[in-house]
Amino acid sequence: MYVEQFRAQGPLTAEIAEELAFIPGSYRSSITISGNGRSVHAPVLPVAWDVLRIRSGTEVTVTTANGLGDEDRLALRRFVDRFQILTGAANTPPQDDLACGSP
Repeated sequence: MYVEQFRAQGPLTAEIAEELAFIPGSYRSSITISGNGRSVHAPVLPVAWDVLRIRSGTEVTVTTANGLGDEDRLALRRFVDRFQILTGAANTPPQDDLACGSP
């Protein structure tokens, strides 16, 4: 079993939950996401993401268990990295094309 706690960089949205739900299919590990006193298994995240109420700054715990060999560690790293990238991007305001130098 592996556990990692971190603060969300941005909100967990339905779109992010959909993308994260694909990660458990690559591993035998069970992946559980917890926030605000609630927990959800990653495969059902697309239909239960809102019960976690994860916003920017929310403390999130991700746990992996029951994998073979190094799977729990690898699954945890992949899930947490992707979660942080996606929620960080959700918290970044869209850039104005003119500010980027595009015509």
